[in-house]
Amino acid sequence: MSKEITIKNKFVQATISSHAAEVISFRKVNSTIETIWCRNPQHWRNCNPLLFPYTGPLKDGKYTYEGKEYSCGQHGFARDAEFTFTEVKEDEVELSLQSDFNTMRVYPFIFTVTINYKLQGCKLLINVKVFNRDEKMLPFNIGFHPAFNCPMDRRESYNNYRIEFEVPEDLHHEERDIPDGKSFSLKTVSIFPSFFYYDHQIKSSWAQLTNGRHTVRVGVEGYASLGFWHSSDKAPFVCIEPWHPDNDLPKENTFRDDVENNLLPPGEVFACGYYFEIV
Repeated sequence: MSKEITIKNKFVQATISSHAAEVISFRKVNSTIETIWCRNPQHWRNCNPLLFPYTGPLKDGKYTYEGKEYSCGQHGFARDAEFTFTEVKEDEVELSLQSDFNTMRVYPFIFTVTINYKLQGCKLLINVKVFNRDEKMLPFNIGFHPAFNCPMDRRESYNNYRIEFEVPEDLHHEERDIPDGKSFSLKTVSIFPSFFYYDHQIKSSWAQLTNGRHTVRVGVEGYASLGFWHSSDKAPFVCIEPWHPDNDLPKENTFRDDVENNLLPPGEVFACGYYFEIV
């Protein structure tokens, strides 16, 4: 059975579940305004899963490693895994996921993944480490998939929200008609199906969902890809998704022919992070 722990400071509080190590609540102390999507399976069963050991789908749901075929669902297995709380403080928790018989059936590598959540002012800092405990290179990619209620207040309208950026951006996209600037309106730009900006096209260190009254910001600095999605044009949530942080690791195409993944040497650790902030 999943375990849930709430951390708080004098500004904000967050509840984290051991299932998928997801943040299932993030709001101001003594406020009823909830920023995190409620995981209603009618629209989407997750709310901010870690995408590991790869992002997106496998071709035909499978890949081949050293001559053997492995099958796994979209975005990898961490989104359905049960993590273990390894550290609990008033304003900070850490969870871990270890390789075991079940993971080895779909991903034949020995690893540990830790996720640390720490409150700092009105921010929730999220830091991930991947430990290669194997004697061979560990292929992996990482992405984040946080979903925020939109509207955050049920009395408000989805159409009054927009995505804002830190600085003016080249927002041209071959799949959407979006003028350049510091924001785009969710009334005029559909995020179903998803669309991504790649190769550091987005220069801002953050992107935020706001209607001018309620705002949640996502740190995206250091990520090559940034995507926006919800499950249908009627789904009352918005995902802001930073994928593939920059690093100097060697790359290869392990999981898909068209996407390179990182190769983490034996005994080494990879770290990355981002944050949520109630502005």
